[in-house]
Amino acid sequence: MSFNPSKQIAARYLFSRRKEAFIFIITLISILGVAIGVIVINMAMAIMTGFEYELRNKILDAEAHVTIKKLGGKISEWRELEQEVHRLPEVSAVSAFTYNQAMIRSNNSATGVLVRGIEQGSSTATQLRKYLDDDPDSESMLYEPQMVKTVRPNGKEDQVLLPSIIIGKELSMTLNILPGDLIALISPQVGSTPLGLVPKYKRFVVAGVYSSGLVNYENTLMYMGLEAAQSFFRLGDNVTGIEVRLNDIDRAPQVAQTILGDIGANAGFYTQDWTTVNKPLWDAIQLEKKVYFLVLLLIVVMASFSIVSTLVLLVLEKRGDIAILRTLGASTKDVAKIFIYQGGMIGGVGTLLGLLLGYIACILLDIYGFPLDERIFPISQVPVRIEFINFAVVGIASFLICLLATIYPARKASRLDPASVLRYE
Repeated sequence: MSFNPSKQIAARYLFSRRKEAFIFIITLISILGVAIGVIVINMAMAIMTGFEYELRNKILDAEAHVTIKKLGGKISEWRELEQEVHRLPEVSAVSAFTYNQAMIRSNNSATGVLVRGIEQGSSTATQLRKYLDDDPDSESMLYEPQMVKTVRPNGKEDQVLLPSIIIGKELSMTLNILPGDLIALISPQVGSTPLGLVPKYKRFVVAGVYSSGLVNYENTLMYMGLEAAQSFFRLGDNVTGIEVRLNDIDRAPQVAQTILGDIGANAGFYTQDWTTVNKPLWDAIQLEKKVYFLVLLLIVVMASFSIVSTLVLLVLEKRGDIAILRTLGASTKDVAKIFIYQGGMIGGVGTLLGLLLGYIACILLDIYGFPLDERIFPISQVPVRIEFINFAVVGIASFLICLLATIYPARKASRLDPASVLRYE
């Protein structure tokens, strides 16, 4: 005779409200505990993924997807190289740039900076225009020298033509520099004069102040026209690198290898993609996401303890029923399945409820937002990015934990001796 009504018995034990009202209440508490744990994990993962996505986009707006450089630091044949790389179907834009260290001096303050020379009409210039909220025309002024008034030590005013430069918002606030002010750049490259070796010194006029939301960039990175940078840093017609922007940023490592194969590594060229340049940052973010997931998963583990308590109480309450089932032909596996199904029902309902409410909570948080201090964070509100793979991993992990919680009660129920139980019932 086949005996396998385990699912029906499990459902009746859990959701019967007559004699087992207390157990029914504990069951609801267990379901809510699992659901709350799943909600918290899903919201935390969505926020962490949102921060990663926003930070990646902001960094890639300021940096290239793939960078081509040459041993020795100077590329002379950069125009031909631009044309060759632009033929690749994955490439959307190619532009040359210079990247040098200098010291900026204004009034009585000075600090070290990085100066990036960019081509007019390049993807970097286009992105820089978006950061110039107050005066978008400042980006076009970057390539045109400006006539400004200067005062000599003897008090006489002069009209001089000076190249333009764009600085970051943080550096502007630190050194109290405004658009239209004059600054001095000191290059580490020295020149021979009658007074000895002297670093190169040149004045620039601030054409604008950009705000990217990345404090580290705004505090150290400045932009000037490519020709002005080549002249100031004595590069001649050379550049220090070529930036490549792609249609699909996730293919950056493969495209970098393709470019390197086309231009030839033997010529001294090498490529860097955004995943390797910022690898420590991405690794740190991934580690944080894993740690958050594991720590918050403890909430589900704690909720599983209530599942164990519920099932143990059921085993004690249903000792007589278990003994009768055994005498009717139920095997130890059939009895164990009753309590495994009960734990699975609690975990399944709690997990599904948590996934649904977690999804709704993420959508509401994304719509209404939670404001952040832009002086600390690069964004104005908490970012939320829903990825269903995260929801799937959380749901599977939660359900498995709930099933593991059924092992002890199921074994305890299956090992009951029906003869000794019926003797005292």
